[in-house]
Amino acid sequence: MNPSYFRARKPFSLSPHRYDLGTFIGLSQSHDDNHFLLKIYRIEEKEFADYYSYHLNYAMENNLINQEEFFRHVWQIVQIRIKHFEIQNPFSNNHGIHKESLKRLQRFEKYLKSIDIWNARPSSMVIEEKDITIQKQKEIIEGLQARLDELKIYEVSQKIRIDEGRLPTFIDIIQQLRELQLPSGRKLLKSDHKIPYAKMIAKYFSHGGKDIPIETARNYFVDKTDDIPIKGTLIQPENRLFKIVPINPAKK
Repeated sequence: MNPSYFRARKPFSLSPHRYDLGTFIGLSQSHDDNHFLLKIYRIEEKEFADYYSYHLNYAMENNLINQEEFFRHVWQIVQIRIKHFEIQNPFSNNHGIHKESLKRLQRFEKYLKSIDIWNARPSSMVIEEKDITIQKQKEIIEGLQARLDELKIYEVSQKIRIDEGRLPTFIDIIQQLRELQLPSGRKLLKSDHKIPYAKMIAKYFSHGGKDIPIETARNYFVDKTDDIPIKGTLIQPENRLFKIVPINPAKK
């Protein structure tokens, strides 16, 4: 009989490793597959990698098998048992146990797929998975392209040019617009944040023919205490050239 590729529990050992296979009297090689699978049902999913590596290292240290052969061996054991559970009578008294065991094996199967660097699984399965991956990537690319096309609608070939040295003056006007009130007392413009104004300026306006960095625009829209910015850029009086006022101040 061929030796088992799995590390067995030493007979009558009182302190076996938790991943060792077998009972108090040892491991029957003809049932090593059953014992290997029983551990999978009992350990946490996060232990799958450690459990697999524990027995792989044993097999390789003893020159029983190489990595790919060990993978194929374990894969075959898992596949045979999955097929076994899939054909069981769903109305049997053990259906609940079979169902949970199948779920656990399918999770372990998923782990095995993640480490199959040899494409050792059936070629039809590998090809199917690659096709699914390619299709998902295509859908992602198509979604991103659609989003890009949508955003292109708002792109401009030439930005609105602010006269050289007059960026503070323009931003002062924007800041005034933010504070304008309708006759009802409600604000004309509403935004919970100030960053949209900075982004609008950076995206659609240039200063003396040059792009306006988003941080430069952002510095003009900071918190204020008594009309003085806590941090950021203060608009000097000489740059406040315009004042927006209601047509009929009495109805403000």
